[in-house]
Amino acid sequence: MRYSTIVITSLAPGVEVRGSIPLTFILFNDSFGRFYGISIAIATNLLIAPLIMMLLGRVDMMVRSSRYVPQTLRNTYVKILDYVGIKSVKIRRYSFTGLLLFTAVPLPGTGAWTASLIAFLVGMGRVRAIVAIEIGVLIASLIVLTTTYLGLEIVKAVFLLP
Repeated sequence: MRYSTIVITSLAPGVEVRGSIPLTFILFNDSFGRFYGISIAIATNLLIAPLIMMLLGRVDMMVRSSRYVPQTLRNTYVKILDYVGIKSVKIRRYSFTGLLLFTAVPLPGTGAWTASLIAFLVGMGRVRAIVAIEIGVLIASLIVLTTTYLGLEIVKAVFLLP
C-alpha cells in the first residue's frame, strides 16, 4: 500500500519526485524501505516522458487525420501548433539544455509532465526531448533527495533527536 502511494504521487502532475521522495521518508523508517521507495519514485517518474510524448504524438495524429474531429477544431488546432512552431524557432537552438534545466529545477510545475508538453509544442524531436527530460528528472531527484536528507539531519541535530 505504501509503495502504491509512492507510485501514484510520482505520477501526479506537478508533484512527481518533488513530493514522492519526501513522502518516502515519511512512510518508511528503515533504510531498505527508503531505498526501495526512492528507487520506485524515480523509476516511476522516468516513465512519464516516454508515455506522454507517445500519447501526444498519437493525439496529434488523430486530430489531424480523423474525420470525427470537426473541421473547425482541427483547423484551430493546426493554427495554434503552427503559431507556436513559428514563435519557437529561437527556443529550439537551446531546447535540449533549456528543457533539461527546466525539468531539473525542483519547483512545482517544472517536472516531466510540463516538459513533455513544452517539447511537443516547440516541435522538439521525441528522442532528444525524452533524453533531456530524463536527465532533468535524475538531477531533480538528486536535488530533492539531498535536500530532504540534509533537512532531516538538521532537524535531528537542532532538536537532539536520535
